[in-house]
Amino acid sequence: MRALDDARRRWVPDRRLGVFEVWLEETATGSRTLRGVTTSEAARDAVRRLAADAGIAESIRLLPDDGPDEERVAIVTTAVAPLTAEPRATAPRVTEALHGEPLDLLERRGAWVRVRARDGFHAWAHTGYLALGSAEWGEDWDARAGARSLGCELRGADVRLRLPIGARLALLRDGTIETADGRRAQLASGTLRLESEARAEARLVAPTEWALRWFGDAPFAIGGRTEWGCDGAGLTQAVFAARGVALQREVDQQISAGRDVTPDRTGRGYEAGDLLFFAEQGRVHHVAVWAGAGRIVHALLGRGRVTRDDLFDESGPVRHLAGQLVAVRRIPA
Repeated sequence: MRALDDARRRWVPDRRLGVFEVWLEETATGSRTLRGVTTSEAARDAVRRLAADAGIAESIRLLPDDGPDEERVAIVTTAVAPLTAEPRATAPRVTEALHGEPLDLLERRGAWVRVRARDGFHAWAHTGYLALGSAEWGEDWDARAGARSLGCELRGADVRLRLPIGARLALLRDGTIETADGRRAQLASGTLRLESEARAEARLVAPTEWALRWFGDAPFAIGGRTEWGCDGAGLTQAVFAARGVALQREVDQQISAGRDVTPDRTGRGYEAGDLLFFAEQGRVHHVAVWAGAGRIVHALLGRGRVTRDDLFDESGPVRHLAGQLVAVRRIPA
């Protein structure tokens, strides 16, 4: 129904940031029902009006579901949890959540849950990667998990856990570390910092220096946002998250962040940390961080990893990008 498409475009224009899954069900007897789910109350009401005007039944659920109080929040208990486009193991990975990250639980379908991440991204996760609990339980963990991994390994009686940069943990008064699933461990190797300290340290250096120190040579991986594998927007999100600046997940979302800087073919007027966006055939497909003197730091499939390149080197491996530059954005630190 065209009216359903119109409602989706009006109330949930970005499917990554909301849910609108509504369809017309017709039975063999000829009865018709509009069924589905949405995160928008306005969209639900619009569909109900459509059904009433058409004289057909409707069954539209508003997410989050009115499920049991003990399942309102999901917290990642593994090192990384893949978030997928659909509730099946073979579905494309659209992003990932890190150990200790709380996710809003929207609905459950068997062993899969639809979740909303802190950056607003909606996706599916398997419960094998998660612990589920009440809103109060989630708030308690959120308040206590004040430490951030800078690439660390934990060990304990029943723990041997390697964690990516940005993973969340709770530091206990006796000096032990609590994982998101309640186990206790000691720091075996790597670095762990209080969030405030990690943020202060990140702000002492340019974003590109931080990126190369912690993500340099990380393999390119679509949907990734850790040093174990990341895509371009995952890298920039992680780099600015370390500084306490929240960016959205995808490159076409990040292009709206901060303030505009006039693009220049020589890089004049750019500052270290500016985000450069590139488009092909009208579609923004890549983002890089300006390092100065023509250099950019980025994760690019064509390079296979996170690296630093000379954007203006006409014989270099990324020479094609210079002609695709469409926007430069300055992100307030």
